[in-house]
Amino acid sequence: MSILSSRQNLLFSPPPPPPPTSLSFFILNTLLSALLFASAAAIPNHEASVLFSWLHSSPSIPSSLSDWNSLDSTPCKWTSITCSPQGFVTEINIQSVPLQIPFSLNLSSFHFLSKLVISYANITGTIPVDIGDCLSLKFFDLSSNSLVGTIPASIGRLQNLESLILNSNQLTGKIPVELCSCIRLKNLLLFDNRLGGYIPPEIGKLSSLEVLRAGGNKDIIGKVPDELGDCGNLTFLGLADTRISGSLPVSLGKLSRLKTLSIYTTMLSGEIPPDLGNCSELVNLFLYENSLSGSIPPEIGRLRMLEQMMLWQNSLIGAIPEEIGNCTKLEND
Repeated sequence: MSILSSRQNLLFSPPPPPPPTSLSFFILNTLLSALLFASAAAIPNHEASVLFSWLHSSPSIPSSLSDWNSLDSTPCKWTSITCSPQGFVTEINIQSVPLQIPFSLNLSSFHFLSKLVISYANITGTIPVDIGDCLSLKFFDLSSNSLVGTIPASIGRLQNLESLILNSNQLTGKIPVELCSCIRLKNLLLFDNRLGGYIPPEIGKLSSLEVLRAGGNKDIIGKVPDELGDCGNLTFLGLADTRISGSLPVSLGKLSRLKTLSIYTTMLSGEIPPDLGNCSELVNLFLYENSLSGSIPPEIGRLRMLEQMMLWQNSLIGAIPEEIGNCTKLEND
């Protein structure tokens, strides 16, 4: 080929295509993202699959949960389910629905779960150990079911937990000391189970605790821990119908916010500590059916908010202190 011919080809050949612009890249990326999103939307997410599989282990699906559909790509519009703006399950709230299935829900699948309520649902089985993987959990309520087994020590890993409500089941074993690592715990409701052993003294570490109810567990033994006096926010202390024994600790007098002290039908002995007169917010004092001795301390008369005081069937002696007349809200019946 001659030099002239080569030059002619260069002059008349079409120019190369221009390099892709930023706008081209943007359009391409947008199209790819839309395709990926459409593909993901067509596939149910893992949380939806876990919930659907668990519900359908029931012999009959409750009509109130009939909108749990395996074809949905997300459970966020299902009854009893709440999600974050990003589409993760944050709340499971099932109450008074007859599920009649084991509590075999794979909890480790729910990394953003902050509230789990399955109550009055007749769920059976045990509380799974992987509850300790739900590190965002704040509210945990499995009350009024047919759960058995022990309270998993792994709950102690839940540093954000504020309410643990497990009452009215058939739980056994001890109150795990690991619960005392849940430093934000405000409500601990364990009553009406089959728990036993001692109340761990480490419970005094729970400075945010407001309600402690462990009554109705007939195998709980030992003394009321002195350390409970360190739970300065406590408003309700319920240990009735247990085998709690010994005397009431004077440290209870430090509970200035206490409204209800309910330790009846137990094995308490000794005298009623005068320090209870420092519980200025006390409304209900239930210490009946014990083996308390001595006289009623006159310091009780300082409890101006007191409405109910039940002390029958003890071994108390002496006259009723005239200072009790200062408790003007006290009911006469």
